[in-house]
Amino acid sequence: MSDETSPSCTCIFWGVRGSTPCPNREQMEYGGNTTCVQIQLPEREEILIFDSGTGIRNLGQHLMQREHDLSGRIFITHPHWDHIQGFPFFEPLRGTSNRFHIHMPVQEEGSCREIMLGHFSKTFFPVAMDSLDAELSFVNQPPERRSYEGYEMEFMKASHSINTAIYKLHVNDRQLVFAPDNELVPSTYCSDPEQMGRIAAFINGADLLIHDAQYNLDAYENRQGWGHSPWEEVVRVASRSKVRKLCLTHHDPGADDEQLRQLDEHLQQEYGSCFETIELAKEGQTKKI
Repeated sequence: MSDETSPSCTCIFWGVRGSTPCPNREQMEYGGNTTCVQIQLPEREEILIFDSGTGIRNLGQHLMQREHDLSGRIFITHPHWDHIQGFPFFEPLRGTSNRFHIHMPVQEEGSCREIMLGHFSKTFFPVAMDSLDAELSFVNQPPERRSYEGYEMEFMKASHSINTAIYKLHVNDRQLVFAPDNELVPSTYCSDPEQMGRIAAFINGADLLIHDAQYNLDAYENRQGWGHSPWEEVVRVASRSKVRKLCLTHHDPGADDEQLRQLDEHLQQEYGSCFETIELAKEGQTKKI
């Protein structure tokens, strides 16, 4: 658990939707952009980003208002479209004095660099990667805990269809766990209890857990093995793992604001006593850790 006297960092949600963007009026309260989260580090200018879904476009527009050069790291959990489709539209990539490191676990189809270059191939996008002016480096992120400028990062492999990271950020004795695509399998369906145990241990005592909760148990019954969690199981595991703050994300594209609002209220009424805070992630929301 964290030392409350140490400086906190701020988590900003720029995209919270799963699978596909949803630019619909009935989904604007919680947001229609796909996954992107920014971490503002205490007393540091470095930019730290998790995932580059469509939400990263608005983040880029925001960052370009700064009057100095931009540098930072983008930690991508995996290269499914909803986690990388905003990358070409991240405006700071076009600044000649900007510098970014792109991190991602190695995939069966290739390295971080190979995957991202493929995303920029003529087949999928009209602008080639080498036309970007920013200085870019590509990192095959290892699971082992690594030190960066003022923080440390590690990951464990998620329960998902490809090699996907559950990232754990360590900063000033605080821990943030980012798991937008991870299938927590209820015990009635679970074929790998050891994996579920490893995940519970990894998130144990986290100050903030941002976790996939795309389904409820009824919907999950017909979506087993799709790589996403029922919110009921996330709440159960997070509570048992003594997570301080729980934020549920990767909202289903079929869920409108009224549905999400009702779930949000239910979570706070029924499970508020189990956490310091429990809520659904909203685009534009900020949280301190």
